[in-house]
Amino acid sequence: MPLTTDWLTPLREERVDLVGRALDELLAQRGLDRPTRLVLRELIEGVWWSSRTDGGTETSAAVVERAVGVAAGTDAAAPLALYVRLVCEAAWDLTWDHGPLLHLLAVAERTWSRTVTALGDEERLAVGVMLALRGELGLESACSTGDLEVVVAHARGLADVLSGLAVDAAALEESEVAAHLASLIEARRRYAAAVELAASVGLATGRTGVLAAEHDGVLAELLATERFFVTEVDDHASASEIRAHRAAAQELLASTDREWLRVDEGAIVCVFPFGLRHAEQTAIVQAVKAHAAGWSLGGRTLDNRPTSLLLVDDCWRGDDPLQRRYDGTQLDLPELQLPDLGEQATAARVTLLISQLGNHCLRVEIPLASALPHDVAARVWSAAPEHGHLGELGRPLRYVDGGGPPDGWPRLTAFAKDVLEDLAARLATTEVGRVELSWRPGMFHVVTTVRRASALPGGRPELARPVENARELPGLFGAQPLCHPLPAGLGSVAPWARYHAPSGTLLHCEGLTDDVVLVTENHTLLASFASADYMVATVAQAVEFVVSLEGMFAAWQDELSDFYLGLRPHLQRLDAADDDPDLEALQGILSDLQQRQLRLRQFLTSARVNLLFIAAPALVTSPVMRRTVTDLLALSAVWQQRAEFTDNAGQALTDRVTDLIESWSRRKEERLEKRNRLLVNTLLAVLAGIGISGVLAMVQDGFAVTGWGSASLVALVLVVAAAVGVVSYRSEVGRRERRRSGRGAEGGGSG
Repeated sequence: MPLTTDWLTPLREERVDLVGRALDELLAQRGLDRPTRLVLRELIEGVWWSSRTDGGTETSAAVVERAVGVAAGTDAAAPLALYVRLVCEAAWDLTWDHGPLLHLLAVAERTWSRTVTALGDEERLAVGVMLALRGELGLESACSTGDLEVVVAHARGLADVLSGLAVDAAALEESEVAAHLASLIEARRRYAAAVELAASVGLATGRTGVLAAEHDGVLAELLATERFFVTEVDDHASASEIRAHRAAAQELLASTDREWLRVDEGAIVCVFPFGLRHAEQTAIVQAVKAHAAGWSLGGRTLDNRPTSLLLVDDCWRGDDPLQRRYDGTQLDLPELQLPDLGEQATAARVTLLISQLGNHCLRVEIPLASALPHDVAARVWSAAPEHGHLGELGRPLRYVDGGGPPDGWPRLTAFAKDVLEDLAARLATTEVGRVELSWRPGMFHVVTTVRRASALPGGRPELARPVENARELPGLFGAQPLCHPLPAGLGSVAPWARYHAPSGTLLHCEGLTDDVVLVTENHTLLASFASADYMVATVAQAVEFVVSLEGMFAAWQDELSDFYLGLRPHLQRLDAADDDPDLEALQGILSDLQQRQLRLRQFLTSARVNLLFIAAPALVTSPVMRRTVTDLLALSAVWQQRAEFTDNAGQALTDRVTDLIESWSRRKEERLEKRNRLLVNTLLAVLAGIGISGVLAMVQDGFAVTGWGSASLVALVLVVAAAVGVVSYRSEVGRRERRRSGRGAEGGGSG
């Protein structure tokens, strides 16, 4: 029997408020309590999916579970299922974290599966449409890996699921709800089919060199799908995504007569800089050397010892009169197992570099061999925090020989986070004490070294020719992933095909003749086909050194922010003590502020010494290498902020905190002086009272004064005391006015 459809029109019009109201009435009729219904309606507008909300995801899941338990088997079930899908789609617009969305869908599925009430046909189909969203989330994760084979597989799988639902929809009794479900299923099926088609074009052109003539109908079909979403279903968001896929496919097909790049031998190094907040970085280095053997990092116990020094070239053994140098120690972690990607190796070498300057980094080195553009783009992209969730695709990162978390890691940035947090925790158990980690997922840089490459006419491997001159490489089609910064997300299949490359700065390095050093915001290309490997490695070390400075600056910025944030409670206590201060408490506040300023001064001195050394000729042995490091520093956005940092830190030493300490110190002295003066005056008054009492007693005894005479004497004493009090008061007021006017004159003079 067809279900009620009061909610269907606002659902088609995406009037989510009216959908929520109609659903609320249906659930109220089924006995769902008002607080639960209220939370359910607020899901569409809230940020329940965000990790920044306390218990938002669990509360939302509990509400959905109660709602499904009431609605299952009734006319409220279909609208509830589609409402849950709508809620997840709204959250999806704002986050790439699929975890909360998948959890909500799983709770709804589990609750529906437990119901003892027989599901109606429309209800069963609506639940299937709701759960199909998981496939769409998985397809986004697949697209966000850059691996076109994975994209094709997931798009095809999603299209198959939706085709099955379309068969079920065709078997339903005619109704408005059935028609709406069939329309929604067909739209999502066409979307999945379009993504599969665009990704298949990328694979065909990149791996087999298929000519454009063999794909005459591809662009027309993608364009038809794009227009379908605009004219038939009024879904401009999906239309824009199909347009982006079509543009990438068009560029790929148009390039089948160009020479394509194949990286025959090279390596990708994903560098994750980080900082460790501690007063003595050399103490951290010594603690790692002494204790790191046997530490558990990333859920795996290390079975090797840290090195006695950093394994870098001798050019870093500069002749500094203060014996400073870029040195430290490094730890080799177990190899990391990467997902399969064509014919590429899947084992990545992982190394932790701990520097006594404070510029630490985690390196993940990925080899390249006979890598086509899609392979290179996918491996380069793996360092980005926006990379697709490998766990959703059943391809999580793991150590090659076991260990680590049971579910592995969803992306490289998650692996880096676990390792670095474990490192800070292990250091805290040593003599260095508490160590704060300064790192965020967006702190990364990719350094790609190309040692041998071939040009493939039309992408055909049988026609390959070796590339002899590295300066030819940026002009080959498929070099775009190496000659362009990593964007803040992937907007289509093979988005690199439309990059305007080369983008960045070509750096001239003496000694690397006809080689390419191309630096962008988060990627550096080193291409050398004529120089010795060790010459290229030295420049690569310089690049990684400059990149790692971001970790040092991050720790410094956090230290400065912590100083300012730590002032807040002290300032609040001083404000509270403004009227009637407790001198002992005030002394504690002032003492703590002075200690904080002393630590800040020591920190700033150390930071400035580091900056001077990094900019000094003594950093490296060779003047030519010094020039290379200087040129790289000039291209570093973090290094360009050093003047701003030192200015802010210097201001922290001279701003109103210093004035506040001096002001409150003066006020404390004044309060003490006032208290002492009050004590002296009180004592004098007591003594005067005793003296006057003695005089009165003598007068009374000597002159036998009684009655009115005694009263007159007492009155006379009171008058004299009052006069003395008035004179003392006016004297004190005058003294304060003179002091205040004197301070005003000093302030005006200083101004």
